This record gives sequence, C-alpha cells and structure tokens, in this order.
Amino acid sequence: MSRHTVRAERGRKYRVIWIDGEVRTQAKREREIEPMARDWLSLMNDRLPESFDLEVEVRMPDAAQAHLDRARALREESERARAEAAKETAAAALVLHQAGLTVREIGPLLHVSHQRAQQLVAAAR
Repeated sequence: MSRHTVRAERGRKYRVIWIDGEVRTQAKREREIEPMARDWLSLMNDRLPESFDLEVEVRMPDAAQAHLDRARALREESERARAEAAKETAAAALVLHQAGLTVREIGPLLHVSHQRAQQLVAAAR
C-alpha cells in the first residue's frame, strides 16, 4: 500500500486537490476530496482506489485558521489558570487548617462543602 499526502484548499468554485505536492484534481464538496484523490491515483497507477493510504489535510483560509489558533491558545491559557487557581485554593485551605480552623469552618469561607474543604487540605499537603 503506497502512502500519499493529499491537501485540499477551497478555490473560487471548487476545492483544489494537491496530491504529493502537485495540483492533480478538484472536488465540488469537501466529502468528495478523498474519493477524487483515490480515483486520480487509481487511474494514474492502474490500481484499485482502496490500495492507497492517504493522509488528507483540508486547509482553511488563513484568517479562519488564525482565529482557531488563537482560540486554542486561549483554551490552553484558561486550563493553566484553572489549575493554578485550584492550587491556590488548596493552599488557602491548608493555611486556614494550620491556623486551627476545622474543615466545617473552612468550607463556607471558600464557598465549598466541608467535604471539598477536606479534599483541598489533603491536596495541599
């Protein structure tokens, strides 16, 4: 089974399909990209369409990709901030516990249940 890289990008009317870096064919709809690439390879190599291993990449406009990249970065930043906030909350619970407060007293101060306060104290240790 031969491996080929297929890249598609929307043109004015059709999706232009590159196979192994060369413009080879086109498709009207996104769902037609892989079958069109397989058909082209099949015709050019006199083999069954299923005999090719394809890596298909559908490229989108740069402006849309920039927004998606920024969204991914923001999600990662949010996750880091959430993890840091959890550590700080646990540290606060531990400080309160070391100051002599019970978990039943710590819970309301941190706006959590006493069970969650216990978990936070344990996590901070």
